[in-house]
Formats: sequence, structure tokens, C-alpha cells
Amino acid sequence: MKRQLNVAMIVGLFVITAALYSKAAYFPFCIIDDTDYVRKNIHVASGLSLDSITWAFTAFHASNWHPVTWLSLMLDSQLFGNNPMGFHLVNIFLHALNTSLLFLLFNSMTGAVWRSAFVAACFAVHPLHVESVAWITERKDVLSTLFWLLALLFYYYYVKRSSRSMYLFSLVTFALGLMAKPMLVTTPVILLLLDFWPLARLKNGVINRVEHQAGGQAANHFKLLLLEKLPFVLLAAGSSIVTMYAQENCMSTLAEVPILLRVSNALWALVLYMAKTVFPFNLSVFYPLAQVSLWQTGCAAGILCGIAFTVLKQKDRYPYLAAGWFLFLITLLPVLGIIQVGSQSMADRYSYIPLIGLFVMASWGGAELYEKNPKLKNLIGAVAAGVLLFFAVITWNQLGYWRDNVILMRHAIETTENNAYAHCALGFTYDQLGEKDRAFEEYWEVLKIDPTYADSQYHNNFAILLYQRGMLEDAIKHFRFALQLNPDDEKAEINLQAILKIKNQLTKK
Repeated sequence: MKRQLNVAMIVGLFVITAALYSKAAYFPFCIIDDTDYVRKNIHVASGLSLDSITWAFTAFHASNWHPVTWLSLMLDSQLFGNNPMGFHLVNIFLHALNTSLLFLLFNSMTGAVWRSAFVAACFAVHPLHVESVAWITERKDVLSTLFWLLALLFYYYYVKRSSRSMYLFSLVTFALGLMAKPMLVTTPVILLLLDFWPLARLKNGVINRVEHQAGGQAANHFKLLLLEKLPFVLLAAGSSIVTMYAQENCMSTLAEVPILLRVSNALWALVLYMAKTVFPFNLSVFYPLAQVSLWQTGCAAGILCGIAFTVLKQKDRYPYLAAGWFLFLITLLPVLGIIQVGSQSMADRYSYIPLIGLFVMASWGGAELYEKNPKLKNLIGAVAAGVLLFFAVITWNQLGYWRDNVILMRHAIETTENNAYAHCALGFTYDQLGEKDRAFEEYWEVLKIDPTYADSQYHNNFAILLYQRGMLEDAIKHFRFALQLNPDDEKAEINLQAILKIKNQLTKK
């Protein structure tokens, strides 16, 4: 009976998740990155070939090294051509599969069917995950999470069965996950966290009867658990080094983004992630980096330290609270901006895995409340159902913004302040639609917000529109700025030489 229930949960979660996201299949390519990743990427468009596979493993395109993601997109291109529907359907399938795997993982580790189901259901329908599913470029999120969940599941089977093959499978799937998205580098620490809860391999700082492979003896030293994670650490270290090299040119310097701003933004972003988990409103495809006040930094530090102190104090009585909290913190650590790449303060897609920790805290905490107060069974069940329905409705609404690039970027502008990036993307969209006047207005807004906006394509496009309006000197300035940002920009160079020639001819007259 229990097995039938588990199968029903796995299938039900998959079907519900796929149904909720079904309308995303009809969405277009996103104006942000999808062109670079798919539409005009000749390597992806050519499908799986020896040349494209070689490129996937050797290129640092888009300041990333994620060959498994490239291979996935190449396969889609081979199967579906340049039709965005196929790419979207694969993203939806992977998210639904991740939901079912998440249930299988926690149910296997804990035997708690309904608690595990609630965690998986929250993961399936939470609005913060829309970006990772509806955006084709974020194939790296859903794909890397698939391998991450498999790595954890194989790790559980290794612990349960003392199976070397399961350990090897865990390593291999972890490596594949890193090659889909390097954000998984904290996984070795997450494995230690699972050793604490729910696997209960740790007790008061030592191993609780872990069978040592070499001699089958019960080991009682923490160092054995650390040594067990060493191959995972080496893979994570290698991935980190490659990623740092790939992103070297787009990392902000301390002069551009001071360390105080990085730390204060990281603390405030953690609080915002928690707030948006509970109240998922005003979600944006881009959140611009901005100054964080001293009181915000202080409040954030106080909240985070208070939660950490509380869960650690209760770790023996309620170990799931500490496990969930630190899963949330640790998996977010690589993208909190201490090493700042880009100009975003946070991103919905970064929460795809970390929110699992908060869902665990809520699910097991609610069940604990029920066990202490059985009379609240109906109320707790109603609240849980209400929460899932609330998330699903907001997700359905949030998906609607992704149906059109103009709508998506206007929504980002409306929900954030001084969002030069969104104005620029909206300008690109209008440019492609042939609405030059509207494009000019958006490019002008970018200039007002950030006169030194660092995007060569923006300056090249804006310069063309300036020239068409007879503003030659301004056009020349922006063509030159585009070339400063990207000396290899042939279009900007050709345009600049052409406009200088026109200027010289006008001067002679």
C-alpha cells in the first residue's frame, strides 16, 4: 500500500507540475541571453556534431564553462530546430522530473511521505522558480538540479547499502551537475549536512556507526566523513578554478563594487529571498545592484544571526531546522555577490535549489506542530493546501509576464527602481520589432540612469538611432564607447568609420 502511495505521489507531482507550466511551451525566446545561447549561436544551431561537441567542452562562451548545458541545447536544436516550443517543453519536463526526484529523495531518506510531498509540491509550484523554467537560457538550472538530486540520491544509497558503485554514481552525477552549472560547488558540505540530518550519521560530532569500506569496522572519527567527501571537494575545487577563469573578464573589481557593498548586499539579499519565499510579489527578471543602508545591513545581520542561533540551539531536538537553514544558506553562498559577477543584486533563479531548505523547515515544523496538537490536524492540512494553492496562482500569473518580451521587461521596470538593464533590454526588443522611436526612448532612459552603461551592443544600437536623428557627435561618442567596451565589435568599427566619413564630408561643405 505504501509503495502504491509513493508511486502515486511521484506521478501526481510530475503531472501537476507539468500542467501548471504547460502554457510556457508557447512562449517565445527571451530577449535576454536566449539569442546568444540558442537563436544565433551557430554551434548550438548545428546540433550535435564533432565540432560542436568539441566547442562545448573547450569554449568559455558567455563567460561560462558548462558543456553539459551546451550539449543539452544542441540536442534540442537537432530535434526541434529553432522552434522555442521544443526547448520550453524540455525545461518543463526537467522541472517536473526534479519535483518527483525531490520527493523520492526525502521520502527515501526519512520515510515521511506527506512531509516529503509537501516539500516537493512547494518546489513545484513556487513563483520564484518561474524564471528557471520559463527562461530557455536557464536550462542550466533545471539540468544541474537534476544531476544534483541524482547525486544526493546515489549518496543515500551508498550510505544505506555501503555500495562502492553507488558512491561512484554519486561522484559522476555530481561532476555532470557541475558541468551543467558550477553553482553546485557547495555540494560536499551539503553531503555532510545530510550526514547530520536526516541520515543521522553524526552524533555529537562523531560518526554514528558508519561502516568503513576498507575493513568493515565501525568508525568513530569525524575525519572519515571528511575523507569520504574528498573526491567531491576536488571536483568542486576544479570547477571553481575553471569558473573563475571563465568569468575573469566580467568580475567586478573592488573599486567598482566595494567589499562593504558586497557584504551588505549579500546579507540583505538573504533576507529578501526569505521574504519573497513567503510573499512572492514584485518578482523581476533583473534586480539592479544598489546601495544598502546601514540599518538594512544591521537588521539583516540580526535576523540571520538570530535564526542561526535558534536552530543551532535546537539542533538536537529539531535537527531538521538546522539542516534546512544551512542548506538554504550554503547553497546560496556562491551567488551572493561576495565575488561579484554582473550588476544584479540577487536573482530568482539563484533560489531554485536553496528554497528546498526553507521548505524542509516549514514541512517538518508543521508536522511537529501537528504531533503535539492532534486537534489542529484539519487546520494544518487546510493551511498547507492553502499555501500550495496560493503559490500556484501566483506562479500562473507570473508565467504570464514571460509570454512577451515587452511585457516581461515592462514588468521588471515597474517592480524595481533605476533598472537600466531592463530599459536596455526593452530597447533591444523594440529595436527588433522595428519600433525605433520607442527603442530610442528606452535607450535614453538607460543613459539617464547610468551614463557609463557597460554594454557595447547598447551603445552601438543607440548610436545608430542618434545618427538617424542627425545627432552626429553623440552617435560618434557612443560608437567609440562601444569599441572601448568591445574592441572586436566589427559592426561598431564599420559604423564609426562610416559616420566619421560623413562628418568629414559635411565639414568640407
